[in-house]
Amino acid sequence: MKHFHFFLSILLLFCLAGCQPAQKKITIGYVQITPDPVLDAAKAGVFRALADSGFIDGQNIKILDNNAQGDLSMINMILQSFLSQNVDMVITNSTPCMAGAAQTIRNIPIVFTVAFSPDQVGMKTTPDNLNGVFDPLKTGDFVDLIQLCIPGLKRIGIPFNNAEPNAEYSEKMLSKEFSRRGITLVTAGVTSSNDILQAGQYLASQQIDAMVVSADNTVYLGLPVLAKLASDQKIPLFVTEPLQVEKGACIGFGANFEQWGYQSGLKAVEILKGRVSAGNRIEPIIKYDLIINRKACAEQGLQVPDSLTSRATRIIN
Repeated sequence: MKHFHFFLSILLLFCLAGCQPAQKKITIGYVQITPDPVLDAAKAGVFRALADSGFIDGQNIKILDNNAQGDLSMINMILQSFLSQNVDMVITNSTPCMAGAAQTIRNIPIVFTVAFSPDQVGMKTTPDNLNGVFDPLKTGDFVDLIQLCIPGLKRIGIPFNNAEPNAEYSEKMLSKEFSRRGITLVTAGVTSSNDILQAGQYLASQQIDAMVVSADNTVYLGLPVLAKLASDQKIPLFVTEPLQVEKGACIGFGANFEQWGYQSGLKAVEILKGRVSAGNRIEPIIKYDLIINRKACAEQGLQVPDSLTSRATRIIN
């Protein structure tokens, strides 16, 4: 009889364990503007921060991974899909995705990475559910290094897509900085990556001393085309996203994107753990990189001073 009661107790325990409701996974909707190695580095940083804190996709969280493929109109469709699937959090990668989520998502926490702040892109109010890490855009430091490389800098060209709030803001801030230093800025509009070659050819015809690409997803998508033109025309190409030098720009100064993503991912962790406070919902990035592409510098006719080379985070030969 004792053996019977023992086995009955074990059976009851198994039954109770089996009858317990499975713990619901946290569902996170992730949206990125376009496939790009730089944005992918930030994405990897976000997901690593989550995993390091115990939030692992397929185990205790479920990530709905979406990419707008460079189509701005797709962002809202993806966000609406998140709402219909009752996600618990939205993570955005790029300023257009952040801005779209801020307008569309009201009662779900949003965490953004690789974006300017709501104030920078002209949003009148910052939603209470918006959290993330932004780029202060150190235009002064960026222009300093261009002038260090080109002391007689007089004219500079920027191709940009004014449909992207990040590109528009960046162009405006750089324009102010160049104007303050007596440098003439020539711009060329693009609406898709198909326009980049024509925009670059126009800028090259304007006797510019250098070209700049800054915070522009559209132009970065076609950067190899612009880099080849820069090499053919011996016009140095500078970028504000350091990893973009891998596509043929000569020098990049700006955020460390993997670390940017990780810093944003930690914000998501704080929210998931219920520790976020209103005072630090949105904060600036904390780590910058300077990357030099020696091959591109040689092809584009740029001599880099030793004083700048010595400061480089990384040099590509």
